[in-house]
Amino acid sequence: MTVLDDRPVVPVPTSSRQWAFVDRVTGKARIATCMPGCESDHSGDMRTPTFPEDIWCEVLAADVHMPVNTSGYAEDFRVLGVKLSMIPFSRVPAERVPHAVVEVVDDHWMDGLDPDGLATVISTLEQRVQTLRSTHARLVAIRAQHGYGPTA
Repeated sequence: MTVLDDRPVVPVPTSSRQWAFVDRVTGKARIATCMPGCESDHSGDMRTPTFPEDIWCEVLAADVHMPVNTSGYAEDFRVLGVKLSMIPFSRVPAERVPHAVVEVVDDHWMDGLDPDGLATVISTLEQRVQTLRSTHARLVAIRAQHGYGPTA
């Protein structure tokens, strides 16, 4: 989101949308521009005075759930969620630009990933997938040695 107030005017990407809101702190109108692809519903921000730091732009991906045992029985948890985010009025400068957020498992996040940070996460997960594949092959072989089929 690009804020158009006392700062120089920044060209608006054609794939973005602009909208206005009333800054709850200053009472002044401000104009904001969503990041391209933003799926957030900003209608509440437009209707009522809003704290600028509560404005978020997001591009979401579909959730994946898997059974995870945390207390003696399996429960479905969201795992490896990912979204693109931008918090244009954040006090953290890195959050003011588009970045990735990875949800490792239900409400446990890796925030503020720039492209290199997200690439590191991907590389690490690729290595773990290779370990899982190797472990799977060993499991199949061990089960076959003991007379069990791959799914028995």
